[in-house]
Amino acid sequence: MNKIIYRDPNITIFQSALFQTNSTVVQTDDTILVVDPGWLPEEVLAIRQYVESIRKDRSLCLIFTHSDYDHIMGYRAFSADKVFISKAMSENPAKEKILEQALEFDEKYYIERPYPIEYPEGDFLVYRDGVQYRQGQTKMTFYLTPGHTEDSMMVVIWQLGLCIAGDYLCNVEFPFIYHSSVEYEKTLEKLPRIHDRNWFTRLIPGHGDPALSINDWLRRRTESLAYIYALRESIASGVQFDDSSLWTRYKFPRLQQKFHDDNMALMRNEYAQGLWTWDPDILYDALKETPLEKGVNEKEYDDED
Repeated sequence: MNKIIYRDPNITIFQSALFQTNSTVVQTDDTILVVDPGWLPEEVLAIRQYVESIRKDRSLCLIFTHSDYDHIMGYRAFSADKVFISKAMSENPAKEKILEQALEFDEKYYIERPYPIEYPEGDFLVYRDGVQYRQGQTKMTFYLTPGHTEDSMMVVIWQLGLCIAGDYLCNVEFPFIYHSSVEYEKTLEKLPRIHDRNWFTRLIPGHGDPALSINDWLRRRTESLAYIYALRESIASGVQFDDSSLWTRYKFPRLQQKFHDDNMALMRNEYAQGLWTWDPDILYDALKETPLEKGVNEKEYDDED
């Protein structure tokens, strides 16, 4: 069963027994937001029951940060007024493969659900950075964040100083790079600029503990960049990467070794294609502490954009 790992008057984070996967419920005066409801049916139904207990007459919105099957399995358990996904997620050519992964998981463990497994259909498609949506006084700003997957996105809820980041800056995982290390790096570089335009202090990742201060999520960003640069240095120089160094930081080597090996294979292929080059000076410049300055707000876009 899932457990509640964080709660305040506006935010409740349910964490699955599987992979410390987070499902977030946000309530404001205007709306209820449910982000990435998953994994097991009992866990999803507990989230639904909680939402029903607090909803009253407020609208219900579902947000999916990306299309990994573990993040979409609770889609049809909810009758949402609006579903938010990225345009890339809507157009993902691997929809059937993702559904098959979900169905295979359920069959493997003899799981029966009281709701169907379906791929989310979006009512609001995020197609560029800075697109905003307002529900009464609640304002959300969306950003495209490819790298982990091609269709990843983040959302910032302004008045709560909150960023829900999908599978980035997870303190229980190094970067799992399914799409592109180049795009992953760009997403990490983008985060301070997103902050400067929105001034969020708290960040909720897809797995593990929330980052409850600016220093916490900045440190995780630095660790993620350092991991990517260490892999690039190993590949470009031919010096063996010290895998054991990972396991002093991360607790699950029997599973995560495969993801590390997959990252290495993907980045070797990128290097062979000339998609990135290695310059040792990049490491020192990029890992310097990033100053955060409150900047001007993004141009606002309404629901019809």
